[in-house]
Amino acid sequence: MISEQELKELKNKLNNLEKKDIDLIISDFDDTIFCRNEQLKDSELLRNNRWNKWNNIIIKEIWKNKYFETYYKNKVYPQSISSKLRKNHDLILTAWYKELQKEKLKACKLDHINYHIVENAEDKIIETIKYITNKLKFLPKEITVYEDRPKYFIEYKNFLENFIWIEIHIMYVEMIDNNNEPKITKID
Repeated sequence: MISEQELKELKNKLNNLEKKDIDLIISDFDDTIFCRNEQLKDSELLRNNRWNKWNNIIIKEIWKNKYFETYYKNKVYPQSISSKLRKNHDLILTAWYKELQKEKLKACKLDHINYHIVENAEDKIIETIKYITNKLKFLPKEITVYEDRPKYFIEYKNFLENFIWIEIHIMYVEMIDNNNEPKITKID
């Protein structure tokens, strides 16, 4: 959680940023850019051990190298979102275990895009603000968020728009597999 003091400091930084006529795209990775349904279908071990248990299974029982070789390396996946991401500008903002997420991005050849890995999905809200103030260093004209679980962006949309003074578009992403383009629905 962020303190009131940190929030004030971020607000001060925002007040000093120039507004530019450039948009910003923020995208999740798992089940937004790359679908994990194949993993769930193929592996009973993964299917029965979700969330944090999933990470432990990959590390301790499946072995990371085998996991990435089997499910990520040289795999085809839809490019409808990833092709929009600009190097040194847009952001892949994903959650869970940092080491595994980094390896997934690398295996999918997306590690050249700015990315940040948070511990919990709700941390994405504050990380959006920090990314703008500390990395982007200007106010974009708007932000488009692609998410398969947009709960927190929906919940904090008004706060973000008022805090940053930017319109935010939330795009709900539904993937069925990596062979078909995802269904993308605008939620505003």
